[in-house]
Amino acid sequence: MKISTKLALTVFAATTFVIILMSTSFYTLSKNFYKEQLQLDIESRLEGHREAIESHLAEETFLHIVLMERQREENAFVIFDPNLNVLLQSQQVEDRQLESYRDWLRETTEKSEYIETIAGHIPHIWSFEPFYQQQELLGYLFIDQDTGSFEEASSRMMMLTLVTALLTLLLAGMLAFFFSRKITRPLRAAAKETRKIAKGDFDVRLDTKGNDELAGLTEHISSMAIQLKQYRDTQQQFLTNVSHDLRTPLTYIKAYAALLKDQPLDQTTVQSQAEIIHQEAVRMEGLVRDLFELMKLEEGKIPLQLEETELVEFISNLTDRVRVELDQKMITVEVNANQPEIWTEIDVEKIARSLINLLSNAVRHTEEKGAIEIQIEQKQKTVTIAVSDTGEGIPPEDLPYIWNRFYRADKSRNSNSGGSGIGLAITKQLIELHKGKIDVSSTQQGTTFFIELPLPKR
Repeated sequence: MKISTKLALTVFAATTFVIILMSTSFYTLSKNFYKEQLQLDIESRLEGHREAIESHLAEETFLHIVLMERQREENAFVIFDPNLNVLLQSQQVEDRQLESYRDWLRETTEKSEYIETIAGHIPHIWSFEPFYQQQELLGYLFIDQDTGSFEEASSRMMMLTLVTALLTLLLAGMLAFFFSRKITRPLRAAAKETRKIAKGDFDVRLDTKGNDELAGLTEHISSMAIQLKQYRDTQQQFLTNVSHDLRTPLTYIKAYAALLKDQPLDQTTVQSQAEIIHQEAVRMEGLVRDLFELMKLEEGKIPLQLEETELVEFISNLTDRVRVELDQKMITVEVNANQPEIWTEIDVEKIARSLINLLSNAVRHTEEKGAIEIQIEQKQKTVTIAVSDTGEGIPPEDLPYIWNRFYRADKSRNSNSGGSGIGLAITKQLIELHKGKIDVSSTQQGTTFFIELPLPKR
């Protein structure tokens, strides 16, 4: 069953329950109200007759009262003496009925009572009022009120209530169906788009207007599709690069190994070709090592070997590892710190790997005679290392994705000029392994990477 149908049925059932409850309550309350009003009206009439008789005890008064009640065809009015003998009556009443009146007057403790067991199944109201003269009981005024007109009005009211309830239910059903379809329309669209995503089509078009939960869901699905598309594209780029990077050294190794195998060569040539084979094998080994290291980092299987280290001297010495590349491009490096010595606990090998990755990136993307600056700043609870260059910068649209594995901002680069695309991913994992943070800022010329590491608690 569709969720829109379930929602519509749930709303309709709840509405039905509420309407039935309200209609039943309204009918019951209205019926009881009108019944009480009719009963009060009869008692009030009898009290008025009593007051008239007690204030003017005369035959004319009795006859006048009987005449008044005779005009009401729906009731029988009887005047009894103290012994329950009939003195006067507004209409002829059968003896059997009169005896029923007497029995009731003898037994009742209430002035009025709603009598349900009447021939014809029309309830009646029986009511009496004693009248006195100088505190002496002279008799009883009795009314048998037929409630047929009241029951007819009650039936019409019940029919009106029923029709109103049915119309309300019909309207509620239509509104429930309409709004359930409207509410679930984004869900149906989201389901359609997620099926496309599952089939590898990430060109998702969802309406993300609004600020409710459904708008949030569609926005998250759209964001997921964008990220999956980005991941797929970068992975495809990575696989292309890795295939090229592995194929190139293998081609060199195969070719030069064939020459060594098949051609008579002098010792110098043999050494030269063996050196090429060795270099390509080392390069291929490095790529495989990076992939393996990234896999272990993402799985959280690399422990830290922390030791207290003085960062200013440590980082200054690291620049010597890229000295050859720096000299080739005549790039200057400057290391500055806000303290002569800054001590913290790090895994020396892993932080060195991270900084060498950043320095190598900076050298790779900085033009000849450019400059690289490393700024070390000790704060209250952290130390910040900023690596800045004067290179080409990173396009703003690429900044959110540079930490993704396999990603290269410049798609035209291969591993000979742009790395494998996993160096920054490894760097980020290594910094976060230290419970640190890494961020980047870039303009059209120049990029700065910020590393924030926690200081040990003293």
